[in-house]
Amino acid sequence: MNFRFCFALILSFNFCWPSSSNAKENAAWIKSTSFRGRDPITKKIHTPKDVEDLALRLKTNHIRYAYIFAGPYGNDGHLPDYAFSQKAKESIALLKQKYPEIKILPWIGGVQNKTVHLERTEWIKNAIADTTKLIKVMSVDGVHLDVEYILYPENKFNHEKLNANDYSGHWVKFHKQLRLALPEAFISSVVVSTATNTKPWKHKHTLSEIKELSPVIDQMSFMFYETSLMELKVYKGSLKEQVQQIKDLKSFASNRSKFLIGLGIFSEEKRLQSYRDLGFKNLPLTLKLLQEAEQEIGQNKSVIDGLAIYCEWMTTDLEWGQLRNHLR
Repeated sequence: MNFRFCFALILSFNFCWPSSSNAKENAAWIKSTSFRGRDPITKKIHTPKDVEDLALRLKTNHIRYAYIFAGPYGNDGHLPDYAFSQKAKESIALLKQKYPEIKILPWIGGVQNKTVHLERTEWIKNAIADTTKLIKVMSVDGVHLDVEYILYPENKFNHEKLNANDYSGHWVKFHKQLRLALPEAFISSVVVSTATNTKPWKHKHTLSEIKELSPVIDQMSFMFYETSLMELKVYKGSLKEQVQQIKDLKSFASNRSKFLIGLGIFSEEKRLQSYRDLGFKNLPLTLKLLQEAEQEIGQNKSVIDGLAIYCEWMTTDLEWGQLRNHLR
């Protein structure tokens, strides 16, 4: 993901999930440091103690799924060498030793028409081969796919390579091809909110596409942010609609997916200000609205299966402490 946000400014209201909520489904996006052995930006060496601290942080905060960045796919469809490194193997083993319940899902993908080319047969072949190799040789539980089609800014990518309408079909097909290659693996994916009024800066998949994938993958995270919603009433209604859509998706007999919602308070980026209104799009209020939506739609039973947190590396100890009760 090429956006940033941090969890902060937690207000002092008590939030509790409905009684049937399963906290084991919570997830967090984690940068590639554990696999590379160093921070890709600061170049600071990542030690075994750092990996142990990560395991403790995830366990303490009820995070079951670790989306550790292991990408992006290259122009040829191959994954980077560091994803298969000895350091990555050591970090995976240590994470599982310290937190046996953790499910490690390497976070892979990229941007269509940049390094992702879902319309190219050879690219698909290489991507599926490397993803299969990643799961089989790295002792991970599956993968978290984050394949995106950027709509803004319009001139950044050449949309003539594969337009948005054609992209959707290729996106669905790629997930299905990956499932055929990996029938037993845990496959997670991420999309922007599918609520009617949201207008994100990334391609918005239809509910029919999500429904088509729900028997194929194991987990779907909906990013409920950068929605272009600038009125609280519309924002509240859209969140309620997203919860209702998830309930409807779970009602289909063919569904195998668990559904998560990504929440948070964002760092401002000038180029994306038109997609955000931090006056009300903050974590405390969204949690409150989500609680209300679940109580109404689920009749005091949980509808969503957990929260997906972007991102682990920007969340301080204080913020984890403030979030902990919301993640149970």
